Amino acid sequence: MLSLLLMFAHPAYAAETANEAAVKVAFLYNFFKFIEWPESASQSKYNLCLVTPHNLGDNLLALEGKTVNGKPLTVLQDLPIKDLKVCHLVFIAKSAANAGDIPRELRGTPVVTVSDKPGFLEQNGTIGLVQDGNRLNFEVNLDNANAANVRISAQLLKLARNLNLNLNK
Repeated sequence: MLSLLLMFAHPAYAAETANEAAVKVAFLYNFFKFIEWPESASQSKYNLCLVTPHNLGDNLLALEGKTVNGKPLTVLQDLPIKDLKVCHLVFIAKSAANAGDIPRELRGTPVVTVSDKPGFLEQNGTIGLVQDGNRLNFEVNLDNANAANVRISAQLLKLARNLNLNLNK
């Protein structure tokens, strides 16, 4: 647990020191700690949804039994787009055929979308995972977060490589 926190404290964590999929899973887990969802999205658990295909594989096992802010974290896979509204955070891999459609479909719902697809923030995505040489970092689109009615903590925003506003206007 401490290693995950230390890794997240330095957002440009070198992908060469750990497998890239494991780093992505750690980012996803830690995003839950720094995002506040509206009461309407509150449930007794957090749902992390993964759109397939994705490249996270067995690294997801690290999330089994994890809790975030006292709530259990559940990993859901292979949900149709129409059912992703039950998710708090959706990871859409760059290999997903409909990566750009999902954020548009979820716009205005309290769902945070995350992807490693280039240009994801311009397609209504909330958080983009970006490769910077051999380092993995992230960018945040605050307009899309506001449209989802979620609050991203200042701590997380300080770690973001870029904050993007007004990309979709």
